[in-house]
Amino acid sequence: MKILFIIHDFLPTHQAGSEIYTYLLARELSKNHDVLLLFTEIHNQKTYRVTSRTYQGLNCLEVYRPCADPLKDSSYNDAKMAEIFKNVLTEFDPDVIHLQHLLFHSLGYPAIARDKGIPIIFTLHDYWLTCPHWGRRMKDNLELCHEIDVAQCAECMQGSSEPQFHSLVTRICRLLGFRGNINHAKKSIEKRLQTVHQLIHDIDLFICPSPFLTKTFADFGVPEEKLSLISHGFETTRFQKKKGVRSNGLRFGYIGTISEHKGIHVLVEAFSQLPEKEATLEIYGDLDWFPSYSKQLKSAANSSGIRFHGAAANEAIPDILNRIDILVVPSIWFENSPLTIHEAFLAGVPVITSNLGGMADLVTHQVNGLLFEVGNTDDLAEKMSLLIAQPDLVGQLQQSIPKVKSIKENGAEIEALYHRLIRTDSVD
Repeated sequence: MKILFIIHDFLPTHQAGSEIYTYLLARELSKNHDVLLLFTEIHNQKTYRVTSRTYQGLNCLEVYRPCADPLKDSSYNDAKMAEIFKNVLTEFDPDVIHLQHLLFHSLGYPAIARDKGIPIIFTLHDYWLTCPHWGRRMKDNLELCHEIDVAQCAECMQGSSEPQFHSLVTRICRLLGFRGNINHAKKSIEKRLQTVHQLIHDIDLFICPSPFLTKTFADFGVPEEKLSLISHGFETTRFQKKKGVRSNGLRFGYIGTISEHKGIHVLVEAFSQLPEKEATLEIYGDLDWFPSYSKQLKSAANSSGIRFHGAAANEAIPDILNRIDILVVPSIWFENSPLTIHEAFLAGVPVITSNLGGMADLVTHQVNGLLFEVGNTDDLAEKMSLLIAQPDLVGQLQQSIPKVKSIKENGAEIEALYHRLIRTDSVD
């Protein structure tokens, strides 16, 4: 079988959850199938140049593309990317196409595939189809968007909040001169939503890794028969489950992107309320992506127990988890199905996380971890204090950590879907 994977960007330059999962799945399926990955990278001098390369034995096509205004067609319906996609289909002739993300590609890909009789699957990693603001469903002032409101979306994308809250996408757009009037923004949002709903019609199946995301897209208008709840698989052999905690104080940890929507400031402020020398907080993440936010975090870290370790390579995660007792995932946005929570469970590490979205789907309060009110530093500090006062509770939580699916098991699930869709398509 020939399988074409499509994602916005890829390893090794980009190492977020969607990129890592795509790599694991593509590598697993490449054991028995011919796999090709198509992705993009910002490069304003080599615009739309297609480069062939390999990554860990996987065949890749990388397209250099310009930075684009998220309100304009080029960010989600790039005509030049559509032409490149057509050429790839002609040359590679895939049996199935698996979308992982379409940012900076074209929402027209599914229609092109349908015209050629190629089944197409879309794994949803975030809420980007419903929200042009990086799919976060969050305003610049960090207020969550529980509903899709075109007027609110337009204000958000125009950067109507105070300058100190402007997101990276807003700042980029302003620097490139993309700011327009609010009525134009509304029309752009409406056009984008119409294009997304056409995509929904052309997709054969959406894979949703979490119940929360499944419900979100059902509410958005995706037919129930097109939604399949399938959790991610992981490279389970790299992790060894730990038991109990060491006697020299509890060690909390954060692993992931250092950005505001991830809520690390909530964690730092909560930990700073704890008595000195009763615990440590180990923070792993690239401090250079959002330097002003990193500076803010360091200024707020008034406890000697807080340590910033910088970026952590994916292969180092098992060893890092082995050195901490509790993983904290303090995100203030909905998340989907955070890879770090699954990885913590693989390592036998309980999790404290926000009572929101896909995080709350994975962690059951006082069973395999603890939930705290999203954004509430006092509540998070209270949960951390509880574990410091009752270290035996950590062991109890460890005993109820659920089994995590392997990438081999997940690969077999996905492969079965491919075969089913190919058979159905051939009948049609």
